[in-house]
Amino acid sequence: MCGILASISNRNKKNDLIKSLELLNHRGPDQQGFYYDEIEGVFIGHKRLAINGGSSAHQPILSEYSAWVCAVNGEIYNDAAHLEKSGAPFTSKSDSEIALRGVELYGVNYLDELEGEFALCLYNRKTEKIYLARDRNGSKPLYYYHNNDYFIAASEIKALLSAGVPAVWNGHYLVAKERFLVGAKETFVKGVFSVPPGHIVEYTNNELKSYPFCEQSPFNPDLFEPCDISYEQATQEFSQQFEQAVSKRIPQERFACYLSSGIDSSYISALSARLSDKAESFSIGFPNSPLDESLAAEKFAKQIGIKHHTLPLEHNDLIGSFEKSIYHAESIVPNLNVAAKYLLSRKVQESGIRIALTGEGADESLLGYQFFQYDLSSPLTQQSGPTPLFEGQVKLETALNFTPCATISATSNAQLFKSLRSENFFDACYTTHLVAPRSEIVTSPIGYSQWLHYNTVYQDYNLLALGDKTELANSIEGRQPFLDNTLVAFIHSLPTAFKYCNGKNKRILRDAFTVNFPHLHVEQIKKPFLAPTNLTKNITLYLLDELYELSSRESQLGIYDIDKVITFFESVVKNQTHLDFSEDIVVCHFLSILFLQKHFNLEA
Repeated sequence: MCGILASISNRNKKNDLIKSLELLNHRGPDQQGFYYDEIEGVFIGHKRLAINGGSSAHQPILSEYSAWVCAVNGEIYNDAAHLEKSGAPFTSKSDSEIALRGVELYGVNYLDELEGEFALCLYNRKTEKIYLARDRNGSKPLYYYHNNDYFIAASEIKALLSAGVPAVWNGHYLVAKERFLVGAKETFVKGVFSVPPGHIVEYTNNELKSYPFCEQSPFNPDLFEPCDISYEQATQEFSQQFEQAVSKRIPQERFACYLSSGIDSSYISALSARLSDKAESFSIGFPNSPLDESLAAEKFAKQIGIKHHTLPLEHNDLIGSFEKSIYHAESIVPNLNVAAKYLLSRKVQESGIRIALTGEGADESLLGYQFFQYDLSSPLTQQSGPTPLFEGQVKLETALNFTPCATISATSNAQLFKSLRSENFFDACYTTHLVAPRSEIVTSPIGYSQWLHYNTVYQDYNLLALGDKTELANSIEGRQPFLDNTLVAFIHSLPTAFKYCNGKNKRILRDAFTVNFPHLHVEQIKKPFLAPTNLTKNITLYLLDELYELSSRESQLGIYDIDKVITFFESVVKNQTHLDFSEDIVVCHFLSILFLQKHFNLEA
């Protein structure tokens, strides 16, 4: 993968922007390049993780045949042949050049044709317009800030803050994080927004516009035309499409498969071993923990004949890496999973591998999460409460006579968090920035549940904090077969019963695996990927020490009162040795805020 920093302004000097770009070194340690127009104040910088194209694939790409400049983060899997037939003059073997040549021929709406995991920046030297875009899933990050005549964008927020964007806590984000309902655009910094998935953000002459380039967003499953097909035919079609999705993501060099004991990673690993002799599997082991999956993963790797690596992690390993993980994740998280994923990616890097196939997206489209299953088997018909969590919630739930259980569970710690806020903070003006879709977009209860998850936890946490950012912290390019455009569209077109039936989740995936690998066995009910927490008095005391230090410097803690937070955790230490699960979440929540405050010196 790569890192991007783009700016249109005379506020920053070129050398200062280059220094900010260097903060993205972990995303692209192999090459650095930039386009700079001193007169127009345009800077487009790129840090490259060199996978395809060799030395000829240096970025940003300046077209010799048009006014376009292009910088890409990610991987694009389209075949260049159809563009070459239309007259596109390719000058390299870089997959990133496909985006440039397609836009040259067909305009920015060509981005809807791209298959892959990407975020990109385009600049037209003639019209002086700059365009930012992310793939329809949002698998790669891209953030922007706009104030008066100042526009700047980057792959990570730390580069924006280094370039002079004001470091101010976003109260909307903090309130939404208490309920796990952060909207896809929101970040922890006020005024810094994420480019929405499947959208273009266009800037010119101090005007900013945002509009979708993706005609059919995967976040709206109800809009996909139902497929009239038998289950047997669907299973066969799924098998073919999934193999194609994996195959196109397999590189020529050695690569990793993140392997747990679950069906998602097992199927990816089994197909990778069948299609390539360069696949190796990597698992995390939690010794003496009921959450440990390493023995099952090792057994499976032996069956498919793949070289396997196990990374054993103790509780202290997770705690010791949590601060670094938060720095890279740029997010408030509810558990130690980011630390586990960060250390696993570091293990892959130390093994000399740069590409990993991962399973993100399977639970979303195939209804694998437990809250989806609750909504299907025991749907809630009551409203979620007197205070809506986002705009249009009541209207939509009244029309569907349904409330997703995720909105109920999201409020479990709400009163505690609220009691720890500063006296002068009023949340009446703070929302999640979510807006419920129109009734013709969401027509079924499960479609509503998927929409809600896709636009909240899936974005900030699943794809970025747990995915891209912990991988790229160690210069590992993650590739996600389950996010293949064609595959996702096919899954969304299938009846719900093909995905969840009689308590069996991911039904079609499991049955396709059985057909294609009849000699292999995978657990029907997988343990969730959840790093063991059991936060002891020691870690709570550590948190208190950090809070005492923060308090002595009269620093901020976002919307929270430091004294109230300290008093709460002092009572926790006094009353018990171990925290229960809900209190674990509170500890990780405040540790995340503390580390973000420590590294970025945010103002309230």
